[in-house]
Amino acid sequence: MAKDVALPPRVYAQGRWYYLVHAEGKKRIWTKVTMIREGVPALYRKLADMAARDVAPDRMPALVVDWHKDVGSAHSKKTQANDTWVMNAITNAFAEFTASQVRPPAVVEFLKNYRDKPRTHNEMRAGIRELMRYAEERGFREPGTNPVDSVRTMTVKARDKYITDSEARRIKRAALVGDDGLRTRSGPMICAAMDLAYLTGQRVSDLLNLRWSKKLATDKAGALVAPYIADEGIYFKPSKTSASTGAKVLIQWSPRLKDVIARIEAIGRRNLRYVLTTQEAQRYTYSGFSSAWERAVKRAGVVDCHFNDLRAKALTDTEEQHGMQAARRKGTHSTEAQTADYVRHRQAQKTEATR
Repeated sequence: MAKDVALPPRVYAQGRWYYLVHAEGKKRIWTKVTMIREGVPALYRKLADMAARDVAPDRMPALVVDWHKDVGSAHSKKTQANDTWVMNAITNAFAEFTASQVRPPAVVEFLKNYRDKPRTHNEMRAGIRELMRYAEERGFREPGTNPVDSVRTMTVKARDKYITDSEARRIKRAALVGDDGLRTRSGPMICAAMDLAYLTGQRVSDLLNLRWSKKLATDKAGALVAPYIADEGIYFKPSKTSASTGAKVLIQWSPRLKDVIARIEAIGRRNLRYVLTTQEAQRYTYSGFSSAWERAVKRAGVVDCHFNDLRAKALTDTEEQHGMQAARRKGTHSTEAQTADYVRHRQAQKTEATR
């Protein structure tokens, strides 16, 4: 698994550990950093912590470490991984800066690296802005002096990918058969996940967190923390809205939805807690699942296709068949306008000729 992960410079995976390697003359010194099973976000946090030792707390590397502890630690695992990627880029670019020394020209210079990728540009901008907000909170900057506020965001073209039925079938076939022409072990589970995404209209993060029962979806205090399979259907409380609207949805059973769950049970590597699992009956991580999906898409020859485009396909088809309200409920959006923005670019509207 570690071989598929892009590691920072001078970091290597060996056995169960990530090591930081540096040279002393002709000798290479290997320093243990974190265990591989702890994941890449933990690796980056440890590296940042090591770099920030004996550094003033208002220096950017130290500020990033403290932000991860005080703010980032409350985020979901998927968000933490993204936080780590963004904050690591900021740490490297502003390593010699204190928080009070960051000015708009420096921010603009850093963001120039991402002008060909508007989404990444805006993500990096948001990361610096959040860090400067935190610096104000810590007293390292005067209130109201966030240098990012005067830096413009880039316009992001609305995503308009609609996965056709033909493309979905091609991806499924590619998931089932590898580059060597042999059947893959992960293929049946990837295909089942695709069907779950389309039939329920939910995000990949919630599907990967799906549990077999309500009991397995609650924490020690009895609070519901995950989607689960119920007698009436599949119950979702999307993680993306848990801290805002708290929206919930029950996707009622249909013959096709029941068939997908039956297929997963028949695969024979059932995890007692999680529904979607690897060949070793372990819960799929977001990165592991994404890698399997991307390999299938590449083999299928489908261009510019994300797994969450299946959610867009589901909401678009639901709107066409049952109306906007049905699509809004499935998408757990608080307003129809949100759903309209989500589906309006996906498929051409149908109308009659003028005469």
